[in-house]
Amino acid sequence: MVLKVLDTCQEVMNKSKDVQILSSNIPKLAEKIYTLIKENKITLDEFKKCPLHPQNEDEEAINWIFIIDSLNYCFFDPNNKHHWTVTWKNQKYSGYFGLCAAVNRALEKGIKMTDMNTCLKLTRNQLDEILLGDDGITIPLLQERYLCLQQSADVLLKKYKGNFVNCILEANHSAQKLLEIISENFFYFRDESIYDGKTVAFYKRAQILIADIWSSCRGLGFGEFHDINTLTMFADYRVPQVLLYFGVLKYSDKLKETLKQGILLEHGAPAEVEIRAASVVAVNNIVCELKNLIAKTNSQLICNSIIVDTYLWGYRRENAAILEETPYHKTLNIYY
Repeated sequence: MVLKVLDTCQEVMNKSKDVQILSSNIPKLAEKIYTLIKENKITLDEFKKCPLHPQNEDEEAINWIFIIDSLNYCFFDPNNKHHWTVTWKNQKYSGYFGLCAAVNRALEKGIKMTDMNTCLKLTRNQLDEILLGDDGITIPLLQERYLCLQQSADVLLKKYKGNFVNCILEANHSAQKLLEIISENFFYFRDESIYDGKTVAFYKRAQILIADIWSSCRGLGFGEFHDINTLTMFADYRVPQVLLYFGVLKYSDKLKETLKQGILLEHGAPAEVEIRAASVVAVNNIVCELKNLIAKTNSQLICNSIIVDTYLWGYRRENAAILEETPYHKTLNIYY
């Protein structure tokens, strides 16, 4: 059974010790985002604008998104001082965009990463070569990524004829049904933690997979989901940093000191769960505030947690220097 993300995260916030949501600072941030939505500066076209993303909306494009999101997590290595980057078409990319560049580079070389048979037959060394970064740097968590890719391809071949489109068709235009299909069949996407003896759901990568399909198809065709607004934000480590910067989140002195010292948080540790849960609830509260602003103007603007998450994540990338002094948590895991 797939748990309700928002409900379980709200339960965490009712008991949270090291992380708080400062509701008084939400209206100001909501107003800022509302203005950008109103001015068409945040739209459903953000995904398509990226030259690394597929421009088609066919089965191959959907499989591309599925493979990317099967491998999309944790790009830092605390044991390696050199940052993993990928140069493609004379441009250097890092993190998620580096992954997209590496897969596109492989496709250009004739390695059909959108074919699950190809993915299943790859050896660990071959995947290492495909994802190899500049200066011969191996992507962090290579072994975990190899196992994720193997499982994704194997399940898709056995249950869904090798095409993720068949998962979408089975979901019948329901984002929640697709979330259930992904989480129950592909266990590397089953992102849950235990907090105070209870299971907390995040499903970050499963939700981002659905959101990427929605965005790529502009909410039409394979990307049409009647309940897309039920998805939450994608609880990672950068969006909480931006929420902290805007004063929407507040950390205890103890937690702030831990993060400033660069100490890794264990995945599933109480503070790590609290940071992620607070982000989910805070973004939902921002969306509620945005919907109130939109209702006052009787406009038909699109607003949900995906839109807000996209803005916050992008804000960090565009204002990295400004956020340099704002601490963020690091956790080695396959979930974000």
